Order: sequence, then C-alpha cells, then structure tokens
Amino acid sequence: MKIIRDPIHGYIEVNDEVLPIISSQFFQRLRYISQTALAYMVYPGMRHSRFEHSLGAMHLAKEFLNYLSMNNKIDFLTEGYKTLVSVSALLHDVGHVAFSHTFESALQVTKEVYGENIEYYGKETHVKYGLKIISKNSSLFDKLGKESNISDPIKFLINVIGNTPKTEEERLASQIISNFVDADRGDYLLRDSYYAGVGYGSYDIERLKRVLVYVDKKIAVLKKAIPIVEQFLLARMYMYENVYFHSVVGMYNAILSHAISKLIREGKIDLNNIENLTDIKILNMIEETEFRDPILFRKGYKRIKKDITQECMSLIDKAEINNLMRETEGKIIYYEFFDVPYREESEAVYIYDGEKISQLSRFSNLITAVKDLQKAIIVYHVSMEDKVKKYVEILKSC
Repeated sequence: MKIIRDPIHGYIEVNDEVLPIISSQFFQRLRYISQTALAYMVYPGMRHSRFEHSLGAMHLAKEFLNYLSMNNKIDFLTEGYKTLVSVSALLHDVGHVAFSHTFESALQVTKEVYGENIEYYGKETHVKYGLKIISKNSSLFDKLGKESNISDPIKFLINVIGNTPKTEEERLASQIISNFVDADRGDYLLRDSYYAGVGYGSYDIERLKRVLVYVDKKIAVLKKAIPIVEQFLLARMYMYENVYFHSVVGMYNAILSHAISKLIREGKIDLNNIENLTDIKILNMIEETEFRDPILFRKGYKRIKKDITQECMSLIDKAEINNLMRETEGKIIYYEFFDVPYREESEAVYIYDGEKISQLSRFSNLITAVKDLQKAIIVYHVSMEDKVKKYVEILKSC
C-alpha cells in the first residue's frame, strides 16, 4: 500500500493492485490537464489537475462504501468490490483531454459554428474517450476485485463509468460515482473551492460520509442529516454562480475554445489521436496563432459588460451571431453557461426516516427555490468594437 498526502482529504491510501493503474501513462497524463481550464486567469490558485481530483474521487468512493458497510449489511460489499468501485471513480475522468470541458466546448464550436463533420457527444464526450482508453488497456484491469463476485471487471468498469449499469452491484457503484451526492462532486466542490481561495464550496464531508445508508437498492441520507444535504446543494450552486460561471472565466474559456477549434480545423490536432493531448501541447500550438496574446497575456479581447440573462437570450439572433463567429473566426464570440443544480427526476436525493425512503423535496423547501443557472456573454476582439455596438444597445433593454 502507498499513502499519498492530499490537501483536501489528508491521507489517501492506494492498494497495491491499483498502483499500476495510477503509474500508467494514460493516467499520469492527467497531471498535465487542468481541472478547471483557464479559471486560473481569475483565480490564480486554480492550477490543480484532473490527476489529484481523480485520486480524491477514488478516496471518497472507498470512504462512502466503508460507511455504507458499517450502516448496512450488503452481501456483495467485499474488499474486492470496494476496490473495483474505487477504480471506477479513479477512472471516471480518464477520457478528458487538454483543458477538460473547454476542449469539449471547442468540439461543439467546430461542429455547430463551423459545420465540420466530427464526433461530438456533448458533455459525455470525455466519457466516450475514457471508455476507449479502458478497453485499449484492458490487461491492467482484468485481475481487479479478485475477492468480489464480479466475474468481468472490465465490463463492470465500462458499465459503471458509461452510466449503463445492469446489475445491483453496478447500480450501487454508479450511484457512488455519478449521482447528486457522489464521490465526483464530493471531491471537486471541496478541491476547487480550496484552490480558488473561496469558501463557497465548503460542506461537512465527514458528517455526510457517516449518514449514508443503503435502502431499497438506493443510497439515502438519514433524515437527521438533511441540513448537510442542503449545505451540499448550496455549495454546488454558489460555486457555479461565483467561480465556474464567473464572466471573465467564461470569457477566456470561450476564446480558448475557438483557438482549439481553429487548430482542429487546420489539422494541427488529430481527433483520432488525442489520447496524449495535454494543456502544455495545446499552449505551445496556440503560441503560433493569433490567439497567443489573449490566452497567454490577457491582451486584445473584451466582453460586453452586461451579462445576458436567461430572459434576455431570446433577444439574440443565434443564427446571426453564429455567422458572425464564423466570419470573424472567433473575434466575436457568443458563449453560453448552463447548469441544473438539482434535477429530481434523474438524480434524486433520497432521505431515510427509519421506515422508508422519500425524495428530498418532501422534507426540504430549499429544493423548490433553487433554479437552473443559465446566462451568456459576448466576447470580442478590440478591433470588432463597432460590430458589437448593436448587441450593446440590445442588452440595454434587459
């Protein structure tokens, strides 16, 4: 066993059978992929990577299972099973390439603005890439979970990470790594908040771990711990409002997405061979383009200071602004932010009152008060000031 020091969780223990996975080239690559793309342009401390987030998610997955086994009798919850689930959490982001979700945004721009015929799966793109990596390196995983009743560990990993669980064992694992309260969000809220230097993402993770139960094949939270769930929900909402959806963070990620799109369209990025793409490689390519100054030195671009709220979006002609983006090759950019803090029908939080489980909305009025987060910004090169005056005038009426 190896022990890794971590600023969020203290000590992260790594089983010997997991070490070869962490040491593999495809996983080590995550050291050079930023967790939050260009958020460091606004929050200088946000230089952390997908590597440490993945370790943190692995740690929390194991912790959640340890406390579930203390609070419930689950026959299949063996040490081998815990290892398999923690590896699922470890690999949940292994398909991310340079600058994480901003690369996915670049694929969207390439397909929808410039009309290129490329593979793009929305926010699931990194999941698709990750499943390919797991399949390609299957020999690393075929002996995992020897002390479990899982006969095909590779199939287990693919079904859990791909969010297509077939068995009870896979469904529990899927809830651990991809639910509202899960190991992924559980880590990134604390980690991103810490590196941003803000308190918005803080919540009582030690308490949350200890109040998890498994009832009717679902993970639930004890009724007495509802305030912790509400704290978690608010932490997520505040991090999106104040950090992830910060207008200047969005501005630089929007510019970056167009810079990457140009590299794709010019054939400088081969989408059939992106496994080894890192932030450093992309920045080196960008240094030879007109996007060098805005991305490396924060020069040349501005944004219309008024954000476009959900109510005002209908005032913007999407076809027209898409044409402008295409004609100016990213010197004018329309960029949307969208997130759903809580969607009860697909990621319900269940509360256990000692007799039965019910959805959180039965007990908490806070859920109904939380609204979808949606806004947009218009970013432009200083040479395009005259062309965006029209949008400045339109937004004055909002």
